[in-house]
Amino acid sequence: MSSIPELTKEMVHHLGDMFRNELKLARTEAVDSARKMSGSLALIGVGVAFTASAITLIGFAAVELLPVEVPRWAAFAMAGVASGVAAMLFMQAGKSKIAPDSLTFPKTREQVGRDIQTIKEHLPS
Repeated sequence: MSSIPELTKEMVHHLGDMFRNELKLARTEAVDSARKMSGSLALIGVGVAFTASAITLIGFAAVELLPVEVPRWAAFAMAGVASGVAAMLFMQAGKSKIAPDSLTFPKTREQVGRDIQTIKEHLPS
């Protein structure tokens, strides 16, 4: 039979191993999430470039629609202000929809929960 100091030392050793394993799992999940996001971010970047050019062309078209009596500088200023307001509204809407829970580590959370339960079951009452 083992003594209490030996059991305590063994328990600390196992807890250290569990902690290191949880960190490895969390790191693996973080790398996987980042890898998945990087491809999506590249596609979004290309979409943003095309969107910027489309908005610019629409702005030029809107300027051409204004009557000849409106000075060109004023027409471009109006189109720029309208685009700026639209951009601000879209950015605010996107910012409000960003979900912090999309960056969680569900596997790590589950494993830590199981580890805590195991520790509770093995601790003397």
